[in-house]
Amino acid sequence: MPDSLPALLQHASLSEPLLLAAPAVLIGLPVLLYLFRNPLRVWRQERQIAWTIRRMGARALHDIRVPDGMGGEVVIDHLLLAADAILIIGVKRFEGMIFGSGHTDEWTQVINTRSYRFPNPDQYLQRQIGAIRVLVPKVAVKGLHLFTHHAVFPRDKPPNVLLLEDLRQQPRRPRLKEIPGELRSAWEALTASLR
Repeated sequence: MPDSLPALLQHASLSEPLLLAAPAVLIGLPVLLYLFRNPLRVWRQERQIAWTIRRMGARALHDIRVPDGMGGEVVIDHLLLAADAILIIGVKRFEGMIFGSGHTDEWTQVINTRSYRFPNPDQYLQRQIGAIRVLVPKVAVKGLHLFTHHAVFPRDKPPNVLLLEDLRQQPRRPRLKEIPGELRSAWEALTASLR
């Protein structure tokens, strides 16, 4: 039996390679998790957004460009076939406190003591809704802003704003056969015109 530490390590390295690997893994894994905590948080949040959006519609198109009817185009993050309408969802990756309403030209984001103004997202959402209505004029088209976990509305939250936490109370995903035939036909025409 070896009685010195170097001899013990040499004996262990020759006979038990897993015995030496275990401490390295036990030390290395927490260090790696700490170093990659921000990318892991973003990955987890993106998965939650995708899962949430998937629950809201029977069919979906993502990251599409649609002519706006005025010679330009709009970009739509997510276009869904929901139970009662064609639904446009714009994902807003903001953090901090958000102040805004449908009646203001600008909204404000407050992070710590700094504030940042940005255009009212409802204006662009109305352009997106108008672009879809041109393509399918006989069905309901709705739009929502989906703000991520790090956004807080300390005052009144506009009615067309959803937070990920709000969607935990959403009903289950609609089935295609539960959607009215006129809406399904409009969705098929819409997807064919966007290809």
